[in-house]
Amino acid sequence: MICLDSDCIIDFLRGKEEAIRIVERHKEELVSTEINIFEVFFGIYNKRNMSDNERNVAKNFFNSIPILHFNEGCGELAAKILSNLLKEGKVIEQNDCFIAATIMENDCNKIITRNEAHYKRIKGIEILRY
Repeated sequence: MICLDSDCIIDFLRGKEEAIRIVERHKEELVSTEINIFEVFFGIYNKRNMSDNERNVAKNFFNSIPILHFNEGCGELAAKILSNLLKEGKVIEQNDCFIAATIMENDCNKIITRNEAHYKRIKGIEILRY
């Protein structure tokens, strides 16, 4: 399993070639998380002129891949990840901790993202850049 981070999903939906290539290369292994759904749709709904087409394309995309849920164990693991990073002075966004905990609790250790600066701080996650 390889998790698609929100930046890659957004780039893919916008037709960016590098995102399309990596999604196509790993299409049989791809998953995402409920937190990524939140981030993508927040961006869509937060626009001044939201497009129903854009919303529908995002819905269809998320319906085409397995979605990992923030379930039992994720909250504690996310808190542990964020707490450890804070103690080390390596603060990252809470949502990234939620995503990391969700994929780790679902036996996934890879993420496709451009956000290497944050995810490289989390032990046990392999980053695939695009």
